[in-house]
Amino acid sequence: MECQIEYFQGSDGASIAAARGGSGPSLLIVPHMVSCIEAAWPLYAEAFPDYQVITYDRRGTGLSERDRTAVSGELYLGDAQTVADGFDLGSFSVIGTLLGTIEAAFLAAENPDRTSQLVLRSPVTNLADWAAIPAVKAALAAMDQDWVFFSEAFCQLVVGWGKPNAPRMAAGMRALTTRDELRNTLKSLLQVNLEDLYGRIRARTLLEHHPGYFFPDTYSRKIASLIPHCKLAIFVGADFVTDFSIAKAFLEKRTGSSGVVSGGFQTILFTDLVSSTTLTQELGDEGAQVQLRSHNEVVRKALREHSGVEIKHTGDGIMASFRSAVGAVAGALRMQGELQQQGIRARIGLNAGEPIAEQNDLFGSAVQLAARITDRAEAGTVLVSNVVKELCAGKGFRFESIGPIPLKGFEEPVELHTVSSGSTNSVC
Repeated sequence: MECQIEYFQGSDGASIAAARGGSGPSLLIVPHMVSCIEAAWPLYAEAFPDYQVITYDRRGTGLSERDRTAVSGELYLGDAQTVADGFDLGSFSVIGTLLGTIEAAFLAAENPDRTSQLVLRSPVTNLADWAAIPAVKAALAAMDQDWVFFSEAFCQLVVGWGKPNAPRMAAGMRALTTRDELRNTLKSLLQVNLEDLYGRIRARTLLEHHPGYFFPDTYSRKIASLIPHCKLAIFVGADFVTDFSIAKAFLEKRTGSSGVVSGGFQTILFTDLVSSTTLTQELGDEGAQVQLRSHNEVVRKALREHSGVEIKHTGDGIMASFRSAVGAVAGALRMQGELQQQGIRARIGLNAGEPIAEQNDLFGSAVQLAARITDRAEAGTVLVSNVVKELCAGKGFRFESIGPIPLKGFEEPVELHTVSSGSTNSVC
């Protein structure tokens, strides 16, 4: 799996290097402390081959901008948001390890409508807890005295690499950052305390506790108790830093090979080729089938990019579902834009609600309304219900009401809106 590297600007203008590669549900992996996309990517690609993986280098490390002395905890937290928004992610899962759990938890709390799953691997509520641990405290005290000794002690005692590997990993750490940059990172994250944010997390959450990483299980249990829908798992593998087996199993329970989600609140999308019968008469069976195949490719690509799930092919279009209304609208606009570029006339409609899941299909009034909205849409447009509009408030989309519209099978007219967008690469 190759990755595409892009650069985004943090809120203070700092350049943040980020990478995306693969296809499937979106998975954002927050780096630990000192990061290098080029070194970490093979590990992520092997661990998550069925996902669209996104990661980045922390400011001051790897390929991201160095020598920014004016930093703060808010800037570090904002960089994760910058990457998610920069890649225009709709619904996504998030993984954070050790110090990376700070940004991962913050991102989930700030984006409850976009974060579908969250994995916190040996998390810390705040860095002050971590910095007070005797082994960490001793390593940090050596930072100003001997950068080489500190880096080796840090890799062995803090990051957890075994003694034979510590010098090699420490040399890599020194190449990826400087003593001042690392000091700025630690000083900035010491300001952050997540305890009040945990209750705002709505994503399905896994908390991995690792007995070898300083904190007793009572610490992890306390964090887990503060997060709704949180499962606690004890890691017993050989290499916690590189072994994502528990996280992968957790994620795949929701995004398995069938891809069909099982009920709950979600956004339903339908596409429909305009005048498909006329199209067949004009282009012939083979010509019409070519257009249908092109339509299918465009729609399925957008579903992969925005974490949508194809429920079924309807003959003239596709029915899909999204856990995030924002992801659904972003995906619909992507579909419609590419279809128009290819000269394919299609209508797209969306509604949100709680459908009934049965035999790998979705049923109920939420689905029926989505289908009726699609029937009412004009070619080349995306038409949504009022509930979808409300769920996307403040997300940069532009909505235009077409008034309450009578729809077949529904007693009262339904408020509908058309929607449109509001708004140097290398390969590793």
